[in-house]
This record gives sequence, structure tokens and C-alpha cells, in this order.
Amino acid sequence: MKTKRVELYKWLSSEGENIEIDWPKVHRKIGLDHTRWLLDQPLDQCQLVLERRDMYCRLIAEFFDDKIATEYMLRWR
Repeated sequence: MKTKRVELYKWLSSEGENIEIDWPKVHRKIGLDHTRWLLDQPLDQCQLVLERRDMYCRLIAEFFDDKIATEYMLRWR
């Protein structure tokens, strides 16, 4: 069960079916260390999710463990 969702990056989506993440822009926005930390977490505790709503795409971090969510908030927010 998800304990927390955090929007990391939001951008206008193109009309195409495929969604491309501009990782250099994400790294500039949130930082490379931040991205690496999220990707290094076990998938059963934290996942990056790509979501498309209306005109926008969002990269979201979903947390499934309170301890990891708390560590994230203390470290990055």
C-alpha cells in the first residue's frame, strides 16, 4: 500500500503515444544525487512512476514504506 506520492517533475506532453523523459532536465531540476538515491531504493519500498494527465506528464516517486518516505522527506524536501 502506498504511503506517500511526491511529484518530481512535470512537463507538457506531446501528442504521440510514446512518452519520453528528458533525463538531463530531470537531473537539472531535482539533482543527479536525488535521482540516483530514488533509483537505488528497493522496488517494494519506492518506485518512480510516469503519469499522463490531460496535457501534462508527471514523474512521481511513490513510497510503500514509512521509513523510506520519512528518510526521503528529511533528505530531499
